[in-house]
Amino acid sequence: MIPVIFFSLTIHEYSHGKIAFLLGDNTAQRLGRLSFNPFRHLDLMGTLFFCFVGFGWAKPVPVDPRNFDQPRRDMMYVAIAGPLSNLTLAVIFSFFIRMIEPCRVHEVIHMNQLTTGSCDNAILFILLSIAVYVNVALAIFNLLPVFPLDGSSVIKG
Repeated sequence: MIPVIFFSLTIHEYSHGKIAFLLGDNTAQRLGRLSFNPFRHLDLMGTLFFCFVGFGWAKPVPVDPRNFDQPRRDMMYVAIAGPLSNLTLAVIFSFFIRMIEPCRVHEVIHMNQLTTGSCDNAILFILLSIAVYVNVALAIFNLLPVFPLDGSSVIKG
C-alpha cells in the first residue's frame, strides 16, 4: 500500500505544480518540484506518520500567486488539480480492474483463492482495488474546506 500512496501523492503534487506552470508560475519548476520523482515530494515527518499512524502528508508544491494573471481563480485551479488527479487515477485503476475481472468481480476473493491459484490476477485485482480506494480517499480528504487542504483554496477561488 505504501508504493500506491507514494505514487498517488507524487501525481497529486505534480499536478499542482504543472497547472501552476501552465498558468504562468514557474516556481515549482525552478525548485525541481515539477518532477515525477517521489522523493522530491515526500515530507520526512509526513512519511513517518504514514508508516506508523496511518495518515500523513507530502510537501506542498510551492506556488507564487503573484505570477498569475488572475490569482484567486488560478489558485483555485491549482488547488483542484491535485484532487482531480487522484480521481483520474481512481478511474484509470477502475478500468484496469474491469479489464482483468478475476473470479467474476461480484464474488469475494478469499485468501485460499490466492494461494491455490484458482483466481487469475487476484493479487493484481487487490492492488488495483487498494489504488482506487487510496485515490478516492485522497481526493475526498483534500477537498475538505480546512486550511491547509486543497478544499480551502477551492472555496477561496
